[in-house]
Amino acid sequence: MVYGCQLGHHFIKRPLALTKNMKNNYLPLILIATFFGLLAGAAGALFANFYAANDSSFALNRELNLSNYGYLSPSLVIRDAKKVVVNQDVKTDETIRSLKSSLLGVFVRAEDESSYYKLEQPFASALVATSDGWVMAAWPEELSKSVLERIPQDFVVIDSSRKIYKINQVVAKTDTIGNFVFIHLLDASGFSVRRLVPDEEIKSGQSLLLAGGNNIFLLNYLSGKNFDDVILSSDDYARTFSLTYQIQAQPFFVFNLSGEIIGAIDNHGRWLTSPELSVYWQSLLKEKKLYWPSLGVHYLNLSAVVGASDLPAKGAKLQGINNLPAVVKNSPAEKAGLMAGDIINRVNGIELNSENDLAVIISSYQPGDSLSIDYTRQGNSLQTEVILGKRE
Repeated sequence: MVYGCQLGHHFIKRPLALTKNMKNNYLPLILIATFFGLLAGAAGALFANFYAANDSSFALNRELNLSNYGYLSPSLVIRDAKKVVVNQDVKTDETIRSLKSSLLGVFVRAEDESSYYKLEQPFASALVATSDGWVMAAWPEELSKSVLERIPQDFVVIDSSRKIYKINQVVAKTDTIGNFVFIHLLDASGFSVRRLVPDEEIKSGQSLLLAGGNNIFLLNYLSGKNFDDVILSSDDYARTFSLTYQIQAQPFFVFNLSGEIIGAIDNHGRWLTSPELSVYWQSLLKEKKLYWPSLGVHYLNLSAVVGASDLPAKGAKLQGINNLPAVVKNSPAEKAGLMAGDIINRVNGIELNSENDLAVIISSYQPGDSLSIDYTRQGNSLQTEVILGKRE
């Protein structure tokens, strides 16, 4: 019995010893195979990266660090830059397609019914302003009184569905809006109206899509959004826009990549921004004329200057310059008791600071609106009510 147990014991032990010896013999082979497997994987990734880059250089990682270019935040890194570019191309193409319903062409009127219009060669481009037929045309030449009078007889407008419209009304203000003209189309309805981007949503650095005549679309960027001057008027939009890349002198309508309106540029490079367009489009809807809400002051935006130590860091100090008075005579501001040297701090509870400029706030209201104004005079906090006037 003892021998049998020992024999049984040996039969149990021998396979375990054999397995251990086999592991020791194959371990170098396993390590070598693992090493070459890792090497093959690295080589495959390297060649795949080279193929995706679509250029003649190898890149060990596909990161695009924009900190060296000075345009964006130093900590901004875009991973898989090629994918980002492809996505932007797709988004741009989608936006262009969607804009077709809101962009129209102005054509010289044909002499008879047998004539035709070449759709790719409009005289001017136009943008839908209201659903009931008001459009804004970017005129490629100077607008005189005689030109404006001839527009209804000399031109027609064609939309993306190839429908031809006659013009029955023309409104323009060449002294304030440049070479843009608002025209109303006869028997027009159901137009696709684009959202006008408010001032606070327009930021430097954002991508822009410029739409010009002859189906020209350019991708650009907003490089600056600055004040025109030191002394500003409450009755004019106070900011001017600039683009990163220079463009040739021709009219453009400007959108963000969501197809919302940022503004328009005339043939002299002058901007008509979306906050300004918002005012004019509302006036067209209400009275079929162009006007601007008026407070009647000139002011120093304290958030945009550094100077005398006794001035606060924000607010609008009523201050004139040359022949421009701080408070215009017989203006709503004068009737409300405002005087030169007063510092407006709030309008309807909105604080004036680097984000909220007085003229921009005023432009968001309509003539006849009553506004509560908090201001400081010689250190004393005061309040008054003002009813906005109309500047036509």
